[in-house]
Amino acid sequence: MIQYINVLTRDGKSLLFRNYGSSDVDRDLLAGFLSAFSGFMKEISQSDIRSTATDEFKYYYTIIDDIIIVVCTDLEEDDASINSKITTIKVKFIEKFGKTIADGSWSGNRAIFNSFEKVIDEIILGAIKVSIIGIGGVGKTTLLHLICGKEIDLEYIPTINVDITSFNEFEGIHRSVIFWDLAGQKNFRSLWRSLLDNTDIALLVLDSTFENVNHSKEIIKDILDKYYKEVLVIGIANKQDLPNHLTPEFCERILSLADRQPSIKVHGMIAINEVYREKIHAIVRDAINQIHPKG
Repeated sequence: MIQYINVLTRDGKSLLFRNYGSSDVDRDLLAGFLSAFSGFMKEISQSDIRSTATDEFKYYYTIIDDIIIVVCTDLEEDDASINSKITTIKVKFIEKFGKTIADGSWSGNRAIFNSFEKVIDEIILGAIKVSIIGIGGVGKTTLLHLICGKEIDLEYIPTINVDITSFNEFEGIHRSVIFWDLAGQKNFRSLWRSLLDNTDIALLVLDSTFENVNHSKEIIKDILDKYYKEVLVIGIANKQDLPNHLTPEFCERILSLADRQPSIKVHGMIAINEVYREKIHAIVRDAINQIHPKG
């Protein structure tokens, strides 16, 4: 895996640092160590990417004028894959900051590079996939519209196959989130297994009735537990405004009978009510931070 990326000046001043490894890194010590690479820079062109290895890690490095980009990885990482990511980072960095650096107008304020953190995270980690799953008519598409701030249509229009929507406005999350709204009608459920591939988080939407929650328990057993045991599943007990609805706590107790570990946390929701937008944002944001603490 990639341990960290550091963008620094030739004299060792760190401009931008992203740590993807599990251990803390002393950035000042690291910057001083990496500045030693400046001796190698005289031998490579602006288009080159070079690497060197220690007993524990491999370091890839390249330059943009007086800026050095260094990527530290595990020893077994594939060179072609890392070089491709570094090239993409380099191209996007030049697009955004190349002119400022080249014409000498950069004042030395490192804060201008902060916005580039999200770009690096997107390239290194990719987007976060959130699949919205549940029986037809429970409010999956309405929930997606609530999340994205779209107009909510109270008329039920079944989703055909899957609706894919990107959303990039979660506070504190530096990566794009792609929502897959899976059709819940019976004739589409055979596609769920393949559509759930590469899912990071599954929102299991319920309509808060006993019949639906009990049926959703079978989704957990037959699909999620069988093929996607590592996926974080969050229960959304929608339609809490309707008479005789089950509470989120009661839904949670029913779903717990599926014996999924860890147990599924269920949150109450009224997806047709815009007031709940902040709540669903917090639920998704907390789930992302749970599986990717660095956002």
